[in-house]
Amino acid sequence: MESIAREIVLIVDDIPENLNLLHLALERKGYEVCIATSGAMALMGIEVILPDLILLDILMPQMDGYEVCERLKANPLTRHIPIIFVSALDEVSDKVKAFNLGVADYITKPFQLEETLARIEHQLRLRSLQRQLEEKNLRLQQEIQERKQVEQSLERLTFDLERQVKARTAQLELAYNFEATLKRITDRVRDSLDENQILQTAVQELAQAIGSDRCDAALYDLNQQTSTIRYEHTNLPGQFQGRRLQMSNAPEVYRQLLQGQSFQFCPAYPLPEEAAGAILVCPILKDVVVLGDLWLTNQVGHSFSEQDIRLVQQVANQCAIALRQAQLYQAAQTQVEALERLNRLKDDFLSTISHELRTPISNIKLVSSLLALVINQEQPLGEDLVIAKGKQAQLLKYVRILQEECDRELRLIQDILDLQHLEAGVFPLNPTLLDLNDYIPHLLEPFEIRFQAQEQTLEVALSSELPQLTVDPSSFKRILTELVNNACKYTPPGGRITVAARVVQTINLIDGAQPTEPPPASSELARSVTPPMLHLTVRNTGVEIPSEELSRIFDKFYRIPNNDPWRHGGTGLGLTLIKRLVEHLGGEVRVTSDQNATCFVVVLPISELENLLLDASPDDSGLNLV
Repeated sequence: MESIAREIVLIVDDIPENLNLLHLALERKGYEVCIATSGAMALMGIEVILPDLILLDILMPQMDGYEVCERLKANPLTRHIPIIFVSALDEVSDKVKAFNLGVADYITKPFQLEETLARIEHQLRLRSLQRQLEEKNLRLQQEIQERKQVEQSLERLTFDLERQVKARTAQLELAYNFEATLKRITDRVRDSLDENQILQTAVQELAQAIGSDRCDAALYDLNQQTSTIRYEHTNLPGQFQGRRLQMSNAPEVYRQLLQGQSFQFCPAYPLPEEAAGAILVCPILKDVVVLGDLWLTNQVGHSFSEQDIRLVQQVANQCAIALRQAQLYQAAQTQVEALERLNRLKDDFLSTISHELRTPISNIKLVSSLLALVINQEQPLGEDLVIAKGKQAQLLKYVRILQEECDRELRLIQDILDLQHLEAGVFPLNPTLLDLNDYIPHLLEPFEIRFQAQEQTLEVALSSELPQLTVDPSSFKRILTELVNNACKYTPPGGRITVAARVVQTINLIDGAQPTEPPPASSELARSVTPPMLHLTVRNTGVEIPSEELSRIFDKFYRIPNNDPWRHGGTGLGLTLIKRLVEHLGGEVRVTSDQNATCFVVVLPISELENLLLDASPDDSGLNLV
């Protein structure tokens, strides 16, 4: 016989072998099986899950099967559950006692598995039939009650029918007005791509259509958790337009709104100048994102109808679509402006780079022609070349110009190649140990003649405690010389250029003392110490970079508009290359500009390099010493 699928059978026995045997057999039959090893455990489990049948052993410690059965039959929730005793007690008195307690069946051990399964199926089938009978009786009682209600309803039907006809007529009229109003509002809202105009139209039309005393439209800033009332239409005292509200001040209201729920309520503490009317709140929802909300207030003290709520919801949906279209339009306009700006930068760069590449080549060709002319004027063609002393100096001047222009062309090309390598992360480094007190003045020597020619003053301030720095010499040289070269170009005659280098290490003191640098003598005062950093500073007077341009001066190809009165030219790659080189060395570059001066600070780490020097001897460190 087929078992009833997924019925729950509880087995209560303190012998694991019996539990395992019955558990396996019942699961194979498709039952859901629960087990308990004591009477107390069985009673606790039944409070959680009510079984359809219980197999209960009699002889168990602490609480025997008889006591468990008595408690189950005394409980109204469990008295209907059929119980089968499975026990080794085979005396007639034991069986009589069991049946007197209300058990459904009694099986003696050792039991026959097939007989046991048959008895279980029989009891479950009886229980199922009993349930069906109870359900039929219940349905019969319900049908009798329903028939009584139908008879009562028939008596009211004639009266209700006339009222329904009138109500239906009114509903059709409302529906017509609803659709006409919604179409009018939708057409006006969807025709605009301006957020303020969209909200203004929606608020005015809703207030007129519903007759609301106040109607507000707000937009959300979900990052700031604020709601700003963008437009308001009201005939009540008090103005809220432009007010920004914190969502945390009304968490229950905004929690429901952010979940996309519309609702109406009456404020517990209305404003003194307003009556305690109903407030309808509806989110402006696009997909799953809440863009804002609509608030409508009635001072007369009546609630909003379902028709009113549907109209507000439909208008809110149309507002969401229109606002999204307006946002997409604004984003598209922004992208167009950005693309136009990029296109202008590209054109400017192409124009600049073409000029920078073409001018040196033109100069090279001109100087070459002059050089050839001098040589040809000195000696006829076909004769041995003999250059006079006076012509020799002129020839050397032209050759020098030729070399300078070639060098400028090569530097420009090398800048582009280095920048590409830095951006690709393949720029090579050759770590070398440098004595900064000797190396920095050495790098500044070539600029001395230029400073004198341009009537500029150079100040060099190097700390006496500068450590030896392990760094790529070519990168360090390029950073410093490029910054000094820029300072020379943009410092007017009489200006001052300052090159400084020092080690900065910040210490935070106990008891809330202010950070100090350099560290105090006593290390016991320190709470935490930042790693030592090299600060290389290049400052020049006489020129100031506008504050709005400071964040962009390191951008590739960017040159500050109208900030080059000396018309030095350039490609806009120098500062970009400096920033990339400093970052490649593990540092950062900062810039400030105020009080008619500009200051660049290059920050490079030195703590790890000092550890490297301590751990490795000069013979096996793999470092070059300059």
